[in-house]
This record gives sequence, C-alpha cells and structure tokens, in this order.
Amino acid sequence: MLEDKILKLLEDVKYEGILQGEIVKKLRASKSRVSEILKILENQGVIVRNVEVGKSYRVWLARYYPYGDRLRLGILKSTEYSMVISAVDADFIVYENAIDLTRDLIMNRVDVAASPLITQVLFGIMMKNIRIFDVVAENGSGIVFGEGKGLFGTSEMSAMEINLKAVRNEIPIRQIEYYSSPEKMIENLSRLEGIAIWEPYISMIENEKIYFKEIIGDTPCCTIAANEIAIKKKDDKINELLDKLKKCRIDFKKVSNILGFNEKLVRDSVKSYNFNPDYSLDEVVKYLKRGGIDLSRESLVKLFENL
Repeated sequence: MLEDKILKLLEDVKYEGILQGEIVKKLRASKSRVSEILKILENQGVIVRNVEVGKSYRVWLARYYPYGDRLRLGILKSTEYSMVISAVDADFIVYENAIDLTRDLIMNRVDVAASPLITQVLFGIMMKNIRIFDVVAENGSGIVFGEGKGLFGTSEMSAMEINLKAVRNEIPIRQIEYYSSPEKMIENLSRLEGIAIWEPYISMIENEKIYFKEIIGDTPCCTIAANEIAIKKKDDKINELLDKLKKCRIDFKKVSNILGFNEKLVRDSVKSYNFNPDYSLDEVVKYLKRGGIDLSRESLVKLFENL
C-alpha cells in the first residue's frame, strides 16, 4: 500500500523530514494521491507538515518533529524502562544502542533520554549540554554463556561493558567484542564464551547464565537526562515525568506495545530490576571506578542535577 511506503520513507528520514514533492518523486506516485494520504495521516496525528519555501511542505512522522510541544523521549529496547514508559504520555523513540540514543539527546533530536549511566556521563562531560536527574533502575543484566573461549560480547559505552570489566577477577575474560544491538550479540553467541546482556533478552535465552548481581551486588543500569534546550522549553513536562516516575505503576500493556515484547515476558523480566533506587554522587563515582573509569566527584557535580 502507498500509505505503508510513505510511512517507511518518513521513518527512514527521521528528524530531517522530507519535502512532500520528494515523496511523490521517490515513490513514483501521483501528487493527488500522496496529498490525500498525508492529509489523512495529519488529521490522525501520525505526521506533521510545515510550510517551508513558497507552498512546499516538509513532512515528518510526529515523533520526529523537532518543533512540537510534546515530549520526545528516547529509550532502549529494554524492560528497565518500563516505569519511564508508564509514567507519561510522550512520543517514545526506541533505539538499538546507547551511543546513538545519547548522541541524539546531545543534538536535541530527543528532549529526554533514559540510557545507561556511563553513556550519559561520558557524553555529558564532553559536550556539557545535558543534565542527569535520577537513576531509573538497577540490576537486570548478566552474562549468558556460549560455546567459545575467552571472547565476550557486549555493547560499547554501556552498563554491560562496565559490569563485564568489574567481574574480570571472577570470570576469565580475555577479550571483549562490541555489538551495535542485542540481536547481533545473540546471533554470535555460539562463537563467544558469553555475552553481557540485559532484560528481557537474558530471560529469553535458554543457555546457562549468571546475573551480575550475584557476583558484584547491586549496580545502577540507567539514568534519565535532558538536554539544556528541552530544560528551558519543556521544563514543566520534564518535571511532570520526574514526579510521576516515582509514583506510577507499570502499565504492562503499554510497555509491551512500545517495546514489542509480549506482556508475559515484560511481567517476568521486570522482576530482575529494582526501580527508582537511591544513589549518592559518591556511589556513582565508586561504581564508575570499579569499571575502570576514574572520575572525580568534582567533575560530576554540575552534570548531576539531584544526586
């Protein structure tokens, strides 16, 4: 269907949007039919159109529209974000990895990001245009063992990488190989000794596994941060999110729909997490150091809003 092709094209261009005339050219469709479909999608709130030059429209999927009032909230495909998803009505954008998500937070492609603490710390120190508010959850990850020897897979600049380095005294890790998505890690599991992975993927795999909590105790996995532009323009919505995050109950159906996992898996996997834990800045410094990242408390004070 033409509508599906238009939606796929808009998904591909994401934040850049595309001129309506370019949609006609790329899809080799009639101008009137494209216009008719876009009008329907616009009335449904699926897309946004802005007049650019003359009478030309630029078109975006609503969740990628850079000038709207709604909160654009980036998350990873993990049930550790169940409370974030349940807390507010927002335009949720699901990413495959923490680097892409946190980069888009820096570039104001999303207003708020829930992503690994370590990723936000490193980007925040370098770019100095985001603020970290709270730890969203702790635990919920571990190692699933494969058939290889010494080579372990994980995601780069993530809680998984820090935890993997922290258990080197207990597990002989010769080398670490980085993957851009959990699915690619799982595809390569047979040739690896293990992968450091999070819920619900760790629950989905039948292989022998061990949770990091069993080896090194409780560890923070993700934090919630906003960029400075969003803090100025959408302060009320961010404060609403932070407030409701502490009080809400998980909406399992909503989480299932947004992440694409079945509801039973969501319910089972969230049991691995402790949501809204309290961490001091000193505890954050200690956690980072255990994973080989030695930062002073002073270097983090301006980055963290509430700790």
